[in-house]
Amino acid sequence: MRLSRRETIKLLGLSAAATLVDGALLQRASGAAPPAPRMPLEEFVQSPRLLAALRKGVREMKRRKPSDPLSWFYQAAIHGVTDEAIEEAAKADPAVRRVFRKRYWNQCPHDGENSANFLPWHRGYTYYFEKILRMHTEESDFSLPYWNYTEKANRKFPKELGIEHLNGDINDNRPENINPLFLAERDFYFTSYEHPFAIGLPLLELTDTAVDISLPMAAPVFFGDTERQGLGGGIADEDPSTRGLLESYPHDHIHRAVGGIVAAPGGTVAIGAMATPPTAGFDPIFPIHHSNIDRLWALWACMPGKRWGKLPSSYWFNERPWFFFDTDGKAVNEPRKAYFNHRALGVRFKYEDPRCRPLMLPAMISDAAESLAERVKSVELLTEVDVSFAVPGAQRAAIAFPKSARERLRGPVTALKAQARADGSDKRLILRLQNVDLGAVPATGFDVHVTTTPGAELSRNGASFVGSIALFTHAQAAAGGEHHGGGHGSHSAAESFDISRAVAAADESLEGLSLVVVPYSLLTIPGKSTVLLDRDVLKVSGAEVFMIEQ
Repeated sequence: MRLSRRETIKLLGLSAAATLVDGALLQRASGAAPPAPRMPLEEFVQSPRLLAALRKGVREMKRRKPSDPLSWFYQAAIHGVTDEAIEEAAKADPAVRRVFRKRYWNQCPHDGENSANFLPWHRGYTYYFEKILRMHTEESDFSLPYWNYTEKANRKFPKELGIEHLNGDINDNRPENINPLFLAERDFYFTSYEHPFAIGLPLLELTDTAVDISLPMAAPVFFGDTERQGLGGGIADEDPSTRGLLESYPHDHIHRAVGGIVAAPGGTVAIGAMATPPTAGFDPIFPIHHSNIDRLWALWACMPGKRWGKLPSSYWFNERPWFFFDTDGKAVNEPRKAYFNHRALGVRFKYEDPRCRPLMLPAMISDAAESLAERVKSVELLTEVDVSFAVPGAQRAAIAFPKSARERLRGPVTALKAQARADGSDKRLILRLQNVDLGAVPATGFDVHVTTTPGAELSRNGASFVGSIALFTHAQAAAGGEHHGGGHGSHSAAESFDISRAVAAADESLEGLSLVVVPYSLLTIPGKSTVLLDRDVLKVSGAEVFMIEQ
């Protein structure tokens, strides 16, 4: 019996041996050699042929009309696009206004979706984008490289994307000399290699903290009990501020660092393209960054002892909420479950272990799984902390809970401590920060702790740690589902944190109970200690604490 290419990939992806997709087998099944495995960017650029192919593919996609599903504009808009960009594109291509935007554009999850959508959606998006780019390169073995920034040698922004003029002459602005991988809307000090009066560019590189993957790779489960737990998050709610561990570390960090701060009209500043979802997909570093995020998920799935955790229902896995495009320009609408096995898609990474068997979805998934919202019996507002505060970028800020708030929390906290001793899980304390405003934050992240010892040394491994402020923020859609703005100004939203574990570990009297925000830098001068700027960069208008009973 002769197997089809789809059947071959499926068989190989789900086999007990779980070997990598074999090139000879695929060639016999499809009549063509499979693409090469995705390789590290630092190796990829050593091949003049591959680097030329990448530049050619991006250039050719940019030459297509924005209304063409195979164009650079259209593919970027699938992730996110602003109304301003659409109107600008429509001046040259009026057909842009006829695109079914609500279905095809601004699909990046979080705008009304739970955090567990993040990894499978971006895997599907990157997979189909890669196919379209490969077609434009006219190199059948082409695959996206990945930027492995966890390696110390790769902490600088890749030069092949940071130079604007291919021949090195900054006065030669002929179209054929302009690098299609360059984008001006990036942080100058981190990404730029050209300036008539500066030497030694770029001046900055990523910090150890920015590329730290220890929390996500140590996660025992993919789906957490809450939206901030597990490698991939969870289905507890549809709060756009919550995200799984891999999305938080290092995904958001790279977006914010690359986007950074850029000059805007009128002498003002704005955040760059990569720093906000409605513009990030237009940066050529975007798919290379997400190729690495996909690789980290694949590595995690091959680690021993990993589990799925709190599985969503079969309905969730079989639902078809996303639309991508194949090389024929036709829309593809597969179920979510199609994107949970990279090998079944035929995606390979050069250094993955061919002997490992990635974590695979069970053959039978219950129809009875419930989200947190469906399981909740009651939600009680315990206390409001009517205080506004600003966090400087140079030092931690401790905001004490007022006496009235501590008294209101004492009973519920005592109950939580007893619940912890009984290994129960029917009640949770949720801290909700109001109007969290990052403004034009200069490559700084913020860890959040809740503790009765605010002066102690705090780390992400401690019980006081409840999460980090979201750095790659999804603006809420206006009526009609369209995005507005797009990176030129501050972002203000509420952020929620499960503080049950933190308060259960705190002193029972709650004396000194404080919210502690610890800043950390995403960028540093190579070979020197990081110095954070002493300015207020994070503002919060108040806080609420809720008790949720399931």
